Amino acid sequence: MFRSSGTAKTRRRSSLLNPTVSKLARSSAHATTKSSAVPSRDRLAAPLPSSTMSGRATTIGIPGCTTLNRTAVNTPIRQSSIDPRRPVSNWSTGQPAKRTVPLSRPPRQPLTSAPKVFSSQPPSRRTAPVPREPSEAERLKEKLAVMEKSYASLQEQLDTTREMNSMLKESVEAFKMKLERSAMELDLKENMLDVTKQQFELAKEEIDRKDTLIKDLTSQVEEKEVVLRKLHNEAVDLRGQIRVAVRVRPLLTCESESGKAIEFPAVNTITVVTGSKPSGQFKFEKVFTPVFSQKEVFINIEDFILSALHGYNVGLIAFGQTGSGKTHTMRGGDAEDEGVIPRAAGFLFRESKKLETTGWIFEFTLSFLEIYNNEAYDLLNKNSTVRVRLSNGSVALDGLSEHKLAKLTDMTGLLRQADNNRRTAATKCNEYSSRSHAIYMWNIRAHQESTGISTTSVLKLVDLAGSERAKESGVTGQQFNEMTAINQSLSVLQKCVNLQKSKSKHVPYRDSKLTQVLMDCLGAGNSKTMVIVNINPSEEQAMESKRSIEFACRMRETHIGSAMQQRDL
Repeated sequence: MFRSSGTAKTRRRSSLLNPTVSKLARSSAHATTKSSAVPSRDRLAAPLPSSTMSGRATTIGIPGCTTLNRTAVNTPIRQSSIDPRRPVSNWSTGQPAKRTVPLSRPPRQPLTSAPKVFSSQPPSRRTAPVPREPSEAERLKEKLAVMEKSYASLQEQLDTTREMNSMLKESVEAFKMKLERSAMELDLKENMLDVTKQQFELAKEEIDRKDTLIKDLTSQVEEKEVVLRKLHNEAVDLRGQIRVAVRVRPLLTCESESGKAIEFPAVNTITVVTGSKPSGQFKFEKVFTPVFSQKEVFINIEDFILSALHGYNVGLIAFGQTGSGKTHTMRGGDAEDEGVIPRAAGFLFRESKKLETTGWIFEFTLSFLEIYNNEAYDLLNKNSTVRVRLSNGSVALDGLSEHKLAKLTDMTGLLRQADNNRRTAATKCNEYSSRSHAIYMWNIRAHQESTGISTTSVLKLVDLAGSERAKESGVTGQQFNEMTAINQSLSVLQKCVNLQKSKSKHVPYRDSKLTQVLMDCLGAGNSKTMVIVNINPSEEQAMESKRSIEFACRMRETHIGSAMQQRDL
């Protein structure tokens, strides 16, 4: 009776959970009622319903079940004939079977609210119960929570978007203001551009007008320059085509006891005292007394050197006996003691810069030549031999090196090199007597693009070797031969000058290398020549000083014709 009550309760629960299982259970109970011949003990030994008939633990028909598929519903229910844990009565004898106790009972599992479900499958194939699927309310709650979170996120995004829109609006407003300012600035600049264009047009017209004026003025300047050059040339010619000046050096300390043999009775007048009475007076264009400095001497001859820039051949020669101060006049020392040669270099560069403003372009080259024992040598090329040739009134120097000068400092090293290579020796007249004639040659090329005029000219600055007598100088041997060659070349120079004076048709320039090299500076019609005769004022050298002054007088009376500008065709 107890078991029947429990079975009825189980059936009602199963019928509530699953109608299909409830029908199966009612069919089974009806079959059991019909078998009234089976004792109650046998009903207790009946097999328990399988999991497919249990209303509480079944998974048939539940969506998402992974342990059973739909084929299990249509499969016939198999019941186990014997529960291994329950004693079964013997159907043939009617006696209850003996309960067997396993040797080791597994520990009891804690009771749960749901009844145990026994599977008809072996223990090894039993599947775990599937977790219960959440109800629709729970799913709706979860979905509502997700939607709330999504809504909150969208709300945040909306707020951010609104802030960004606000910032963009402010930025747009700022850009609009900036655009308006830019538009105003553009309008202002357009106005300024228009004004600038107008000013440019006015300036262009002014520039064109000034260009025309400059061209007119340049043309006038070029014309006046031609006139000035011509006037300058005529002025130099009026003062003498061969200009002669005399320079008397101061007495040295060792010469002061002997007294002076030179007197200056008037300006540019000189007298030599020989013996008890003075000689006659000699008048020159310029007499440089011992008080004249190197600078003052050069100022008086720089207009002569300017003719070289104008395209005329110019020669400036220092003549005199040994120890009279020729090398000091031409080469000089440093700073204020600079002589004609370094001062002429500075003058040429300064004046050429002035003439460049009128369109003239100048090119300078420098050569240093030495004539020793009637042979020519290059002082800037290891004293190599130079061949001198005369052709058609011009001088050709084969093998002579030319060195370009772009600025004044380029000359310093060349001048020092030439000084070191020049031959000197000690005599009774001078401790450092020059034994050769040194010729410093400036080759000047000029071109004026506006007129197309090109000129070439040469400036020769000559430091002659000193004239001397064998008895006075006391030289012998090699120095005697050097003295002989020096005096011979000076004699030929005097002879050429005297023949120029007498207007002879033949002038023997070829008789000496010195006169060959100087021919283009002594020849009639193409040169200007200036000779500075240096005088020793001591009484011991009075006779030699008188001979030098007489030579200067003969040169002063020589007329070689008007100089001609050396133009290139």
